[in-house]
Amino acid sequence: MRFSLFLLLLSLSSQAACPAWPLIIAHRGASGDYPEHSEIAYWQAMLQGADFIEADLVPTKDGVLISRHENELSQSTNIAELPQFANRKTSKKVDGVMVEGWFSEDFTLAELRNVKLRESKPLIRPASRRHNDQYGILTLAEVMQLVQRFEQQHGRKVGLYLETKHPTYFLAEGRLQDGHQINRNISEQLLQQLSVWQQTQHNPVYIQSFELSNLWWMRQEGLKKYQVKAKLVQLIGDISGTALYPKSNFAEPWDLVSRPASMQALLHQQQNFLGQAGFHYGALITPAGLTFLSQYADGIGPWKEQWFSQNLALVTAQQLKSYGLQLHPYTFRAEPEFLPEGVATLKDELQQRYQQGVDGVFTDFTDIAVKTRSETCTVKSMPKQDPD
Repeated sequence: MRFSLFLLLLSLSSQAACPAWPLIIAHRGASGDYPEHSEIAYWQAMLQGADFIEADLVPTKDGVLISRHENELSQSTNIAELPQFANRKTSKKVDGVMVEGWFSEDFTLAELRNVKLRESKPLIRPASRRHNDQYGILTLAEVMQLVQRFEQQHGRKVGLYLETKHPTYFLAEGRLQDGHQINRNISEQLLQQLSVWQQTQHNPVYIQSFELSNLWWMRQEGLKKYQVKAKLVQLIGDISGTALYPKSNFAEPWDLVSRPASMQALLHQQQNFLGQAGFHYGALITPAGLTFLSQYADGIGPWKEQWFSQNLALVTAQQLKSYGLQLHPYTFRAEPEFLPEGVATLKDELQQRYQQGVDGVFTDFTDIAVKTRSETCTVKSMPKQDPD
């Protein structure tokens, strides 16, 4: 009897250990089980209980936003095997790094309708690989339609978590294969599309970016100009300070390295902070950096491998809340090579993070994240955060 009571109390203590009800963000959909950004990956993630599905956004040649993690398409599609596109292979410098392949901005949407999706990690995800060449590239509009259809069929609203990929490249630096400048403001284009969509749809929206100036512009002007309701999240790359450009382009916001015209207003206002020598993402988690972030961001998305060093958060969720910032670390995956040292399963890792008070998690395995949240955090009296 005493042992049973002890187990009950232990269970209740474990369930009550989550300071917040964490959002489950389906990273590229249920991408651990299906090719990323595919219709089936998004749909299955919503069926599994995701609160948000994530879409990375790049433009086509005719200016349509599509859901791809990178503008180079060969890693996650069959485009390299299509003979009609063999002459489209080229090399470009994207965010300071030379990349070879086939690029979204060199193809019209009509041309990309011939392309099929493939598993981007085929060696570690053979089950997902079985779905290769079955699904096509989705536009942002089609992703929006997908969440609408899900709500109509299942009565549950799912949010959109949208990332602007390489905004400086597309606006100021990138070239088409014919040499002409791309000159597309994908941040403004995204808000224009959301403005129309939100006239009839009220799904919660987050917008994230690894760059600074586009999010700053959205907070200062863009959201109000287009009457868009969205929360903004600053993604944070390598914070170690040991791999600065040109060794790596993951340690510094690219717009701060290249300093395009779109960055100048922010630089002028924040020169003392952003103008310091050797600035990198690590500066954003200092008191000065968090104060800066609080002026335009609603949250941060840090790289989990660095953020939870030795199982301790670099800045606790409670400390972030004093700056008005949510914590949405990325990316939680089930394969052993992605788990922290000494952690046996993704469930174990997620339990630790939920109990540390994260506000949301990016995961390739929605089903595991949802089930673990239910087992770890479910207490009827526990307040759930409002995703709006």
